[in-house]
Amino acid sequence: MAVYDLSHLAYGEQLRWRTQRCPAHATAPGAADLALACWEPFDPLLHAAHIHTRLPHSSPRPRRRA
Repeated sequence: MAVYDLSHLAYGEQLRWRTQRCPAHATAPGAADLALACWEPFDPLLHAAHIHTRLPHSSPRPRRRA
């Protein structure tokens, strides 16, 4: 999971991100979703094991021989 800092965005744009709506459906609260968001609110003390300071990186791909 990557956590994004939304504090630089306008409040309305932060709400759109949090409700996971595209810009076209941000103002339509009745727009259909595939599934309702049933997220557990993130608590840094309760979920400390899930906090990482760097994004994961994949191992380098093996080189192909010509």
